[in-house]
Amino acid sequence: MTPKLFPLNKSIIFLIYRAHTQGVTALRKDLLAAGFDLTPEQWAIMAHLQKTAGMSQAQLGEKSLKDRHNINRIINILDERGYVKREPDEDDKRAYRLFLTPSGTETLRKSTPIFLNHVEKRFNGISAADLAVLRRILEQTIKNIEK
Repeated sequence: MTPKLFPLNKSIIFLIYRAHTQGVTALRKDLLAAGFDLTPEQWAIMAHLQKTAGMSQAQLGEKSLKDRHNINRIINILDERGYVKREPDEDDKRAYRLFLTPSGTETLRKSTPIFLNHVEKRFNGISAADLAVLRRILEQTIKNIEK
């Protein structure tokens, strides 16, 4: 069965895009209102580094679905703000390992409740069962795209 495309504003793909875009915009506003000059993608990169410290920039880009240019741009901004540091990779002198600084760790710790509150608001009124179905459908959609 082919999903109905039009009207466009009611198509599934448009609704997924709209939910994502509006969610990113709302999270950015929530972070700014709380005093954190971080974009959602910067916050996510810091969260990835907290979970797996010492990743290379290429590994971090792959894990966060960012191309080389975008991951470099984000890391440069976070480095300039003192949130991440680059250390030379002992095995590959051309590469660097990335780590959160103490300031980055503290910023992530303080901003995480903003993120969690945003997620809670975003899915308010949706049952756990419906969220499980949504997760399953989105995971299958991703598998279909990756084929």
